[in-house]
Amino acid sequence: MDLKIDRRTVSRTIGRITAAVLLPALLTACAHPAATSPTSSPPPSGARPAPSSPPILRSQLAALVADSGVDLQIVVAGTGSTATSVGKVDQDTAWSTIKVPIAIAAMTTGSPDPDDVEQAISVSDNDATMHLWSLLGEGTGAADTVQKVISRLGDSRTVVLPDDDAGPDQPFGMTRWRATDQLRFTEGLACATDAASVRVRGHMARIDPSEQFGLAGIHPSMVKGGWGIEDDGDYTIRQMAVLPHGGGYSAVVFIAQGPQGDVDRTVATLRTWFTAHRDDLPLRRCPR
Repeated sequence: MDLKIDRRTVSRTIGRITAAVLLPALLTACAHPAATSPTSSPPPSGARPAPSSPPILRSQLAALVADSGVDLQIVVAGTGSTATSVGKVDQDTAWSTIKVPIAIAAMTTGSPDPDDVEQAISVSDNDATMHLWSLLGEGTGAADTVQKVISRLGDSRTVVLPDDDAGPDQPFGMTRWRATDQLRFTEGLACATDAASVRVRGHMARIDPSEQFGLAGIHPSMVKGGWGIEDDGDYTIRQMAVLPHGGGYSAVVFIAQGPQGDVDRTVATLRTWFTAHRDDLPLRRCPR
């Protein structure tokens, strides 16, 4: 079955997009997945005290969107339940970002091969993901199990495919996942303490070097991404990330669509911008 995810099944020469972002105390996370959650301690003395206010942040993100030359949406978590969302896209296909809740669901409901979990996240392997999916049952049963994970971690709106109307050419990667909804999921994942979420976060913090582009190239970070060709021919790259800084973390989701060369340049620009401005982003901490 052609999952239409990441196109790496067609060619490995075009780097696949995988990204996952972790949090503070992430320096030790590389050795111990259990440590990969945002710290709740106050920022160290001397830390930059004033992250960008929402109006300033919004104007900065708007400039990135205007200069990109592609359809681009960027969402950054603010304080409390707020978020800053700038730009828009016409298609919000999940692509391989859906592999994160699939891996968590497989670990929660059964005993998957640990290598499959790691490969599904760190190199976005499609075969490994199908092995995980097969442990969840078939059709709507598997989709419902993954959807419950997404809902538990903060996104109650997304409906995971395949549903009753999905054909064989519309696997789970075709799920529509709004950037704003995925941000809520990312925030929930960042602070989740269950063993499955912690393990998956750990893999998101150790993306394979061949996959470290976009926000996955920021260190330390926890990122998962996905990419593919939409029905209208647009090339899509999307990533969800947790970026540690200042004793806490920032959560970011973006979706970029358009001609492949322009999208690739936009993703490189976003990496540069978020690397330079990570300490200016709204700071979040996990509850004790």
